[in-house]
Amino acid sequence: MMLTTTSPARAPWLRAARWNLRGQATIGVWLWATMAVVGTVVIALLDRFAAVEASIFEFSRHGALWTGFSMAIIFCVAGLAAHVATGLTRAAFVRATVAVGVLVGVTYAVLAGVALELEGLVYAAKGWSHVGLDAQNGFDPSAGLGVIPGLALSFVAGQLSGLLVGMGYYRLGGWCGTVVLPLTLAPIYLVGSPALPTGQFQLLAPLAPSGPVTAVVSVVVLALAALAYYLLARDVPIRKVAS
Repeated sequence: MMLTTTSPARAPWLRAARWNLRGQATIGVWLWATMAVVGTVVIALLDRFAAVEASIFEFSRHGALWTGFSMAIIFCVAGLAAHVATGLTRAAFVRATVAVGVLVGVTYAVLAGVALELEGLVYAAKGWSHVGLDAQNGFDPSAGLGVIPGLALSFVAGQLSGLLVGMGYYRLGGWCGTVVLPLTLAPIYLVGSPALPTGQFQLLAPLAPSGPVTAVVSVVVLALAALAYYLLARDVPIRKVAS
């Protein structure tokens, strides 16, 4: 008796994730290449004409956060109808976009940490002070790779918040989508504390939670954001695309 084996079909959400990840990767390459070139040029110009007194790459976290946030909105709103039109489920779409958002957020955090670590080596060799301009939020660029945990939470929050904002507008419309912005944007500002810095304004900072407590609260916030996104998207009516 001859036995035949067949490879298992790719899970529907993995197919959607591959498309989403390809788009995010394209934007990500341009983003980080641009920030690397601009940062290097700025440091060189300061060294030539002025004095290098603070970190330049510490500002990469803003570009990474808000670019990821914007891309999540775009892929959420633009990709849902095409996803469902191919016969795939909304649940698969949610799973794919959340998985990609987490992967991209963590990757961006690692890249930011590596950039700050390399910048620190250059600053040390030149005898420059590797300090930040955002000390009030506890962000220390000289920590190098040590910034990765806080930034990973922050960048993932940006991705999930983008998905929430996009799905909020898609499902609720312009007026209601705007009204709920304080809620859909909340994940970005509920993640992190001076003990686990993200470099963003933090609503929990006045409570001064410790690093471990901040990490637990942040993970809970991210899980609730993903759940809220699923509840918005699981039965959302698909809008007709105007021809």
